[in-house]
Amino acid sequence: MSLGLLLAFASTGARADGLSVIPYGDNCWGTGTDADRDGLNDDCEQQVARWFMPLFWFDTGESGSERRPYFAVKSEGFATRTLRIFYLDTFFEDTGVTTGHDGDPEFQIFEVHYSGGRWYLDWVYLSAHRKSVCESSAWYSYEQLEYDTRDARNAYRGWPVLYVAEDKHATYNNLATCDSGCFAQDYCSRHVAQYLDTASAPLVSRNVGSTGVPLINSVVLNGKTERLLDDVDFKGWDDQWYRPNSKGYFRHLNDFGF
Repeated sequence: MSLGLLLAFASTGARADGLSVIPYGDNCWGTGTDADRDGLNDDCEQQVARWFMPLFWFDTGESGSERRPYFAVKSEGFATRTLRIFYLDTFFEDTGVTTGHDGDPEFQIFEVHYSGGRWYLDWVYLSAHRKSVCESSAWYSYEQLEYDTRDARNAYRGWPVLYVAEDKHATYNNLATCDSGCFAQDYCSRHVAQYLDTASAPLVSRNVGSTGVPLINSVVLNGKTERLLDDVDFKGWDDQWYRPNSKGYFRHLNDFGF
């Protein structure tokens, strides 16, 4: 880890809060193509999801970071200019020693709003073994998050830095929270930093729409199919005979109204 990144966490200097790089504001609502019929411009959805996409820190012992992320966006209301973004991490596997399974449907929800030419991060929900015996998921305010401001396009209340539990992929707002997660069985460190989507054009053509109006559901990879929005298991495009599969994303999307 570089000293520059540590300093970036510690101070935001005189830089304005939020993001100014997203080429939409009020016109995110009620303009352009709206394939999922949610009142939002589809390109705005992609731009907002792309620019708020988190930076992950992976631990030194991480052995299963492969993923193919997707997203969904919904409006919380034009009056408040507020959106929620649901990031589907779709890790291919959980490689925990005693908890390993095919498919790892961890996710994050970001609540953001537009005001005065800039977009601001307000809240994040970080899944951490949601609906399991060691449930550690939680909502965090923007004040409880870290931000990588080495990139001049980012600032406080822009895209956040999150910590990924070794092999099990629960996400946390800082190292201390991670190390207390799942009855203190989770562990994080700053070893490798990667954005959620490492592609050169992040999250392009990855908008799943919603469970009511799906844009992407069946996804074929390596000859195997996952149905991201159906109430079925998520196997991480793998399905090994010697380990169990995961419950899919449907129940999480449904719980949060996506």
